Amino acid sequence: MSSTPDTARRVFAQHVPFVPTHYQCFDAARMLAESVVGTEPEVTCVIGIASGGTSPARVMADYLKVPFHTVTARHNASDAAFQQATGTVEVLLPEALPGRFTGTVLLVDDITGTGATFAAVTDALRARFADGAAVMTAALFRNRGCPLNPDRWAWTVNDWVVFPWERPHHGLTQPVPALRRVNAR
Repeated sequence: MSSTPDTARRVFAQHVPFVPTHYQCFDAARMLAESVVGTEPEVTCVIGIASGGTSPARVMADYLKVPFHTVTARHNASDAAFQQATGTVEVLLPEALPGRFTGTVLLVDDITGTGATFAAVTDALRARFADGAAVMTAALFRNRGCPLNPDRWAWTVNDWVVFPWERPHHGLTQPVPALRRVNAR
């Protein structure tokens, strides 16, 4: 378990969720993968944080031609929209996960709201990192209120995001702008 300070709050300005398309998510994952080519040490595997990070992580692993793994992390009380994170993250590492990681391990999630999930997963994996191994984080979306930015992200938003792999939102939504470039910390 890991916690973030109580001051880490997601920002929901308009209370109208963003709704990216499958194509936008696929294209963003590809652009994020392109942005890490040439990283030192080289990316040796991609780990998708289930469930939202699984689809983009799979695209990125395929693009980079490296192994794909998943871990489960959860800190939202439910799947309901516009909720603040609890700050406590539960991480479950599957038995099939390698016992040792070398190079750069790329952790991927669909959105980072506070940074707590990336921090908790990194902490849970730390004992498996060989000397010289590094962690890089990537997310399709970063909430504007996020105090711990990922290493790479596609969009910064100020509202809830409903992903194509989630239940559709019934009500007003707003489109995601075209992605021009990947953001880097």
